[in-house]
Amino acid sequence: MPSDSNNSGPPQPNPILTAYEGYIRDTPLVTRYVLNSLLISFFLSFFVNPAYALANIPLFTIFKFELYRVLTSPLICTDILSLFFAFMGFMNHGIRLEQSMGSSLFAVLFFSLTLVSNLLFLIISIILWGLTNSQGYLVGVSMGIWSVLLAIIAVECSQAPPDTHRRLFFLTVPTLYYPLVLLALFSMFAGVKLAYCLGVAVGYAYGYGKLDRIKVSTDRVKRWESHESGGCLRGFIGRPGWVSVSMASGTGAWSEGGGAGNSGGSSESSGFQMFGPRGGRGSAADSSSGGPGPHNPPADPAASKSSFPSSGGRSLGGSQNGLLSRGSKSPKTPEERAALLERAAERRRQQQRDDADSAV
Repeated sequence: MPSDSNNSGPPQPNPILTAYEGYIRDTPLVTRYVLNSLLISFFLSFFVNPAYALANIPLFTIFKFELYRVLTSPLICTDILSLFFAFMGFMNHGIRLEQSMGSSLFAVLFFSLTLVSNLLFLIISIILWGLTNSQGYLVGVSMGIWSVLLAIIAVECSQAPPDTHRRLFFLTVPTLYYPLVLLALFSMFAGVKLAYCLGVAVGYAYGYGKLDRIKVSTDRVKRWESHESGGCLRGFIGRPGWVSVSMASGTGAWSEGGGAGNSGGSSESSGFQMFGPRGGRGSAADSSSGGPGPHNPPADPAASKSSFPSSGGRSLGGSQNGLLSRGSKSPKTPEERAALLERAAERRRQQQRDDADSAV
C-alpha cells in the first residue's frame, strides 16, 4: 500500500490569498481605498465608461450641476497601462505619506488638492469657452490619479532642501524642478493636458503656503477621530490600515522599514511639514486656523532640522547629493578603526591627567 507521508504535511498557502492579506496589512486605509477605486473603475470600463459618470467635465459638472465630479475624477482608470503606473507611483508614495501624517490628514490633502485643481479647471474651461465660443472646452475632461499625484509631488518638492537632487532615468535634476520635468515628460508622450499643469501649479502653491486657508489643524483632526466628542471619523479608527494622527510616524516613514507602527513620534512633533505655514510664520494660533498646532517649521530647511524627510523625497525614488559632510563618513578599513580607537583612548588619558591636575 503506498505511503501517504507526502500528503501528511500542512496544505500549501494560497499565493493569491497571501498576497491579498499582505496588501491589506501593509497598505494604509486611504491609500488602499484610492487604489481599490482605480482597480474597480478599470474593470467597470470593460462594460461601461466610468468617465461619463465620474470625470470632471464642465458640461456636466456645471450645467448639469453634478458637483460630485470635482471629487471623484481622480478615482478613474480606464486602461491597463495607466493602472500599472498608478499602482507604481501611488502605492509607494501614498503609503509613506499616509504613514507620516496619518490617514485623516492624508485624505484632507488628497481631496483638497483635487478640489482646488478641478475648480481651476472648470473656471479656465468656462473662460476659454466664453472667449472662443468653442464647445470643445465644455467637454474637456479632467480625470485620473496623476493630476493629484503630480500635485502631491510638487508639494513635497517645494519643501525640499535647496541642495537636493532627484534622479529621473538618466537625468539628475534639482528637487525643486522635479515636478516640472515630470510634467514635460508626460506632455511629450501624451500631449499637454490642462489638468496635469494645474495639478503641478496647485501643488507648488500649497507647498509655498498660498493655500494655508484650506489646511486643517491636527487638533481638529483629533476631534474628528475622538470617540468621546463623537467625531465624524470615529468609525474608521478600528479598521485595518487606519493611521490615527497621534500614531503617525512623521519623518520615520521615510526611514528603512519606517511606518506607523514602528516610530514613537507623533505628527504633532515630527509631522509632515506641508500642514504648517512656511517661512516660520506659524504660531500657536495656527492650531485653529491651519497648521499643526504649535509646530513652527524652520524658515530654512537646509540649515535646521525640519519635518521634511532628509532624503529629499525618498518615497519617490529620488536621490540626494551634498547632504553628508566629509566628517560624517564612517571608517571602513581595520586601520582606520584602529586609529580612531587610539585617538579616543588618548583623549580619555588626557582627560584623566587633567582631572588629576585639577584635583591637586
